[in-house]
Amino acid sequence: MVEGYDNYRYPAIYQAASTFLTVDLSAFYVDVTKDRMYTFGALSAARRSGQTAMFAVADGLARLLAPVLSFTMDEVWRNLPGPREASVHLSAFPKDLEDWQDAALLDRWEQLSGVRDRVNLALEEKRQQKLITSSLSARVSLAASGALGSLLADYRDELPTIFGVSQVELDQGFTPESDAPEGLRVRVERAGGVKCERCWRFVPSVSELPEFKGLCERCVDALAEPVSR
Repeated sequence: MVEGYDNYRYPAIYQAASTFLTVDLSAFYVDVTKDRMYTFGALSAARRSGQTAMFAVADGLARLLAPVLSFTMDEVWRNLPGPREASVHLSAFPKDLEDWQDAALLDRWEQLSGVRDRVNLALEEKRQQKLITSSLSARVSLAASGALGSLLADYRDELPTIFGVSQVELDQGFTPESDAPEGLRVRVERAGGVKCERCWRFVPSVSELPEFKGLCERCVDALAEPVSR
């Protein structure tokens, strides 16, 4: 984007910003993290890390888009927390962006994003068949081999959040078949258990305590957590 400004290539600036906002941010990062932002406790490390990342994104976008969205980005700038220049137009573009890049990490998440795309297609098919009403009413079974299977195993606990479903079952020990030529097989079923009235996930059981009736264990912990310290 900065190179586009240097060369007065405004269509390239628009394309880069649009792709980042719609594909990387809205369709992926915000969608994946919305569960923690809406349902985790205020002091949760996962929720706070998400807030930190979103702050960094908002701060960087305000700087980068200020030349073409002058008034809007200045308004955003004034509403961001923390000490800062009086106007976004007195600040500099983000520097040393290359230092934030981790090639191995980017490669892992590119693979996970590809699996997520496959899962989304399977979820949409089952939604059209009326087997599920939403992604949270789904249980996803993945069969993967080789390096991909190992990668998914490393992220086993995060897979339900990444896919936006209630349950994920992973089978690494399988040989690719005709229906899984790329070393990955995706199957979607209706999730078992009961629906939490707060986070809408399907879980094995919910609380019967009067103050937490109908809530899953995770939501009970979130509501029991103090808001501040």
